[in-house]
Amino acid sequence: MRRLVPDTLAGRTIVILVIGLGLFHLWSIWIYQIGTENLLGSTREQGLAEHLVSAIHALDELPADQREPTAHALSSPDLEVHWSRSSLMSDRTVETERLADLRRRIRQLAPALAEHRLRFGYADDAERHRHLLLASMQLGDGSWVTFSLNAFRQGATVEHDVLGSLTAMAVGIIVVSVLLVRSMTAPLRALADAADRVGTDISAQGAPEAGPREIRQVAKAFNTMRSRIRRLITDRTQTLAAVSHDLKTPLTRLRLRAEFVGDRELRASIDADLDEMERMIDSALAFLRGDETGEEGRTSDIGSILKTICDHLGDTGDDVVLSGDHFAPLHCKPLAIKRALSNLIENAVKYGGRARVSLTDGADEVIVMIEDDGPGIAETERERVFDPFYRIEGSRSRETGGSGLGLTVARTVVRAHGGDITLQTRNCGGLRVLVALPKSAAR
Repeated sequence: MRRLVPDTLAGRTIVILVIGLGLFHLWSIWIYQIGTENLLGSTREQGLAEHLVSAIHALDELPADQREPTAHALSSPDLEVHWSRSSLMSDRTVETERLADLRRRIRQLAPALAEHRLRFGYADDAERHRHLLLASMQLGDGSWVTFSLNAFRQGATVEHDVLGSLTAMAVGIIVVSVLLVRSMTAPLRALADAADRVGTDISAQGAPEAGPREIRQVAKAFNTMRSRIRRLITDRTQTLAAVSHDLKTPLTRLRLRAEFVGDRELRASIDADLDEMERMIDSALAFLRGDETGEEGRTSDIGSILKTICDHLGDTGDDVVLSGDHFAPLHCKPLAIKRALSNLIENAVKYGGRARVSLTDGADEVIVMIEDDGPGIAETERERVFDPFYRIEGSRSRETGGSGLGLTVARTVVRAHGGDITLQTRNCGGLRVLVALPKSAAR
């Protein structure tokens, strides 16, 4: 049933209008038929009564030998008139609502006709397959005039011009309604498009403040929220730049002072600690900085990015193999994507011994699959490993566990592009990482 209901607000509004107008259209036709049938029925009964009274008056004034030919002359395909010396009907008369109305009209036209001189009844004409209404009236000399006509009224039909007029009116209203509904919902579509753009790029153009007042208010609130978020991120970026400078200045002084240490082993130990601290600071600042690197989105080849990463790792002796599609264009921020994929592939080499990378260019998304031969990640840990500074190892040594930000940074970048990262266990052991990047994301 849900498949029959449109998914959009404009579609549902149009369906409601069409159904409502359709029901109103049918109701109008029904009312027209009922009214027309009542009017035609009343006119037909009045005409029949006048015809009967006129025929009686005409025959009553003629000699007996002229009455039968005159009766035939007064007959028509719809009404047959017969004259006879005696009544062709029984004395018992039939009374229905229609016959009572016909009797009343005849008495109004000819009050001189006594009640006993009017007889009504029904008969079947098997030869013509008709059901007849019979009326018998006595003339002044005692002879009778009998009338027979089809007992069934012909129902009122809707004239073609009336039906065409109603249909044209309904179609016109539907067309105008469709145009108006689409015009009214256009600002909503623009607002949804703006939300998609800003969701992947806070610097993207905001929503146009147009349309009905309620939609303008929503668009204005959305643009205000976008401006505040953008200002917050800009302030954070500037603060991080200052923090980076403030943190690295003491490290530089310590590195210079370490040069004056005479003990080589001690100097090497101090340099190693300083290098570790610098890497920690760089990793933390890179994560906190997030996507605010000033990089503009553009169409890039994910295949070329993966080849560059794999070739670089292969040159250093790591076991990395790239397969699948060689070309996969995607509108993205290539440096950020390269950073995220590098983190994932380096993790596969570091913890799984080797990395098997494959690229699939789908119709709606680009999928990068990275497999290794390592111990994998328990299902209970697969969400926690994306938390900042979280490492599975109990040891805090960065020789085994890293800084705990690689997966966090990777998922942040991928989600900023509208995609996501999924961790799976291979059937033959090891970890499989699936990176899905939709083609409709960053625009």
